[in-house]
Amino acid sequence: MVAKSNNSVKQTVRKAYQKPSLVKAGVLSAVTAQTPTSGAEKCWVARAAFGEADIRWMIFRAWLVDDAPAWFRSLYIRYGEAIGAWLAGRDGARAAVRALMMPAIKRKLRGRS
Repeated sequence: MVAKSNNSVKQTVRKAYQKPSLVKAGVLSAVTAQTPTSGAEKCWVARAAFGEADIRWMIFRAWLVDDAPAWFRSLYIRYGEAIGAWLAGRDGARAAVRALMMPAIKRKLRGRS
């Protein structure tokens, strides 16, 4: 590829295609191996915020079970079902909840609590 800039010719080299891979395969393998009977029914808010097809709700659930403070887990279990039902059809609220959950998801993917 040749690009012109200020009357000079620059040569740029394209990098070879590299097949994408999962960076944190261990975390993602463990998350996707969970069955609905392994407690996924208790992740109402994350499923409502991200949608069933988005793996981020499963990663958030893994953080909730493994790394979340006990007080947060307790509140989530107590009020989560009602909040998840309330989120249905409220796109703005779902976007806000997703934004609040993303730091926990990123920490889980990095392997930190």
